[in-house]
Amino acid sequence: MNDEPSSPGTAVPGLRAPWWLRGIFVALGLAGWFGTQAMLGARESPVGVIGDGLLDLLAGANRYLHDNPRAADALLIVSSTIINVLAVFLLAQSIFGKTVRPFLGLLMLFAMRQICQSLCALPAPEGIIWRDPGFPGFLVTYEVVSDFFFSGHTALAVLGSVELVRFGGRWWLPVGVLIAVFEATTVLVLRAHYTMDVYTGAIVALFAAILAERWAPWCDALLARVPGRWR
Repeated sequence: MNDEPSSPGTAVPGLRAPWWLRGIFVALGLAGWFGTQAMLGARESPVGVIGDGLLDLLAGANRYLHDNPRAADALLIVSSTIINVLAVFLLAQSIFGKTVRPFLGLLMLFAMRQICQSLCALPAPEGIIWRDPGFPGFLVTYEVVSDFFFSGHTALAVLGSVELVRFGGRWWLPVGVLIAVFEATTVLVLRAHYTMDVYTGAIVALFAAILAERWAPWCDALLARVPGRWR
């Protein structure tokens, strides 16, 4: 029998961080998100045109939404509500579930996105529809209109779908795929993002999900040891 103490990076069976400590971890991550979003919203948007064949293909749908503001607002509300529900699911699972893995993936996603945002300021697509539809949101920041590369809606939809399947099993896979495709298509029709934003968001989300699965045991073990150090 091995009586050697486990290393800080090894998960200990039965040892879990209290929910309030996980809540603090989540709150700090969200503070970083909203803080960096405010910084991005304060900068000026560059001018210019970026060619995008997929946006050209969806030009008819974009014109329809411009001609029908209520339909555009409804699409914004539905899309953002799905994102907010997924976000709450990820946060609740991280605070009250067995592991902080969902939020760890979200935190890495936030970090990679905000680094890209700070380095790459893209001009707004012509015909962009991005405004407050008059419905309360959570992580969706309508006041920021210069954060394009990469798509947060697409990335969160993909990451949320991965965690949904991990939580509920393979029967949730079609639902997850539908959510991801809907969110990606929505931001393209609204011209709230370029195709490269959507593609990169999906790839980075899958990468974050893989890293979170590998690093979550270490993070869980680290958080679980914090209360003991305060005694």
